[in-house]
Amino acid sequence: MQNIIDLFAKQYGLTRSEVMAEIENVFSTVLSRWYRLEVMVFFQNDLQLEAVAYNKVNGVTMQRLIDLTEIRGPNTLRKHLEKSITRAAILKQTRYYKSYEKELCWGNVIAHDSEQNIFVETEIIPGQIVTAVCPLNRIGLHERNSGDFSIGMRRAFHVRRIDPVLLGDTSRLEIVVDRVSKTLVETLLKNTLGPEAERISLRCVKRYVGHKSFVLTTRRLPKSAIKAVSQELKERVQVNFVKKI
Repeated sequence: MQNIIDLFAKQYGLTRSEVMAEIENVFSTVLSRWYRLEVMVFFQNDLQLEAVAYNKVNGVTMQRLIDLTEIRGPNTLRKHLEKSITRAAILKQTRYYKSYEKELCWGNVIAHDSEQNIFVETEIIPGQIVTAVCPLNRIGLHERNSGDFSIGMRRAFHVRRIDPVLLGDTSRLEIVVDRVSKTLVETLLKNTLGPEAERISLRCVKRYVGHKSFVLTTRRLPKSAIKAVSQELKERVQVNFVKKI
């Protein structure tokens, strides 16, 4: 059992304790359904599983040990376990990624589907390559037929939403990005400014996608930074200096 725990922990990026908790939960749930009794399964100190069935007889709760080596359907149990551990791993990954919502990411276009949604390969967390989807309606009209999203092109995106989803019986992480957010203008400017951005407050107060964005800033920005963002988004960026935002 220890080898199985270590294998699952390594394969799904979970701790040994998290894997053990999933095993206990799945075995308890499935055996309770099979025996039509409340069954609790837990690890002993030597990492061996023990299963106890609880049944009320004349108002008295009786306990009975279940011999796990004699139960039928081990493959069914394994399938339930793999599905549960996959779900746990995706939920853990989602919590890890959630803090990156509303941030900037650069991604390479790798595919389009039949509805012309765009799939991009990106590193929201450095060193961890994931696939995100940019729905067609999250791309400005001025860019949809521009050729700027051909396979292999590298573009900037706003991380709109990161959630766990269920496709059939498979859990996976869904990352949705867009090109129409006001936040994209802000994060692009900060990205272009580099370390200097830490000393500047700026906010995009209004954006007409494909036409013009209006940005307020507490310090004057280099024209090169404004031009770079304008070129990436294919729209004018008007920056106004104010004392306080």
